[in-house]
Amino acid sequence: MRSWGSPLDTPTTKSEINGYVTIGDQNDLELYVAKPKNVEPSVEKAILVFPDVCDDAVTKLLTGTLPSLALDRYGFSHRLFAICDKLAADLHCYVVVMDNFRGETMDDHQNDFFEWTGRHPYIPREGTVETKIHPVQKDVEACLDYLSTELGIVGPSNIASIGFCWGVWAMTKACATGVPFRCAVGFHPSLRFEEMFGGNILEMAKMAAKNVPLFYCVSGNDAEYLKPPNGDVSVALSSSEHGDSGDEKARPRCVEFPEMVHGWVSRGDTSVSNVKDYAEKALSLASDFLRHWM
Repeated sequence: MRSWGSPLDTPTTKSEINGYVTIGDQNDLELYVAKPKNVEPSVEKAILVFPDVCDDAVTKLLTGTLPSLALDRYGFSHRLFAICDKLAADLHCYVVVMDNFRGETMDDHQNDFFEWTGRHPYIPREGTVETKIHPVQKDVEACLDYLSTELGIVGPSNIASIGFCWGVWAMTKACATGVPFRCAVGFHPSLRFEEMFGGNILEMAKMAAKNVPLFYCVSGNDAEYLKPPNGDVSVALSSSEHGDSGDEKARPRCVEFPEMVHGWVSRGDTSVSNVKDYAEKALSLASDFLRHWM
C-alpha cells in the first residue's frame, strides 16, 4: 500500500532535493518546491498547489455548530509536503505549494478569522491598501512566472492544480476566471468563501467546470451541494464537456467519502486505519485523474 506521508503529529521528512524559495513583488510569497528524483527525461509539467486554511473546527463555526475556534495551524507545514514529494516522483513533474497567508496561522486569528481570510480575495478590490491585501490572482501570476522563468514550464496549459479546503475555492476561482490549467483536483472543498466575497458558488463552479476538467474528493460533513449524484456542484462537474473521454478514471466528478470528516486527506490522523486508507484512496484517484489529463 502507498505511503503518502507521516501522521498528523509527526514531522514530515522532506527530500533533500526539495526546498523553499521566496518570490513576488514584495519578495514575501514563500513556495515549497518538490522535484522529481531525477530530471531525465526532462521535466515538462508542473502542479500548482493552493493550500489548506480551514480546519474542522472552522467548518463547524461556518455552519453555526461551534461557538469558538479550536487552535490549529493552516496547511503550509504539515504532511502536505509529503504528498507533494510523492506526486512529484510519481508523475515526474514539479509540484509547487504557495503560502498565500504569508506565514500567518489560524492561531493568530482566533477572533478575526473572517476579516483575515477576507484580506485574501481572488481579484484585487478597488480602493484597498495593497500592503494589507494579498489577492490570490497576483500570487498565481507570480507562481506562473516562476515556473516559466526558473523551472522552464512555459504557460499554464502545462500546469495542473490541486487545492485543499480554502485552496479549492481559490483554485476553482482561478479556473473560472480563465487560468487554463490542464486539470484541477480539490480535496474537501470549502467553496463558501465565494459567497463571502459576494459571488455565487454554483455559477463559479459551472464556469470552472466548463473551462477545466475538475475532480473533487468530498467528506461526509462537507456541503450537500458537493455530494453526488444530485448536489448542484457535483452535477456541474460531471456534466462538463470534458467528461466524454471514455476513461472512468479521467471523468470529471465529485467522489464522496461519507465516513471521513473535512480535512482528512492533508491533516487527518493517519495512525487511524480507515483515515489512512481513505486518504490513500483519495490520493490514488486524484493521481489517476492527473496522470490522464497531464
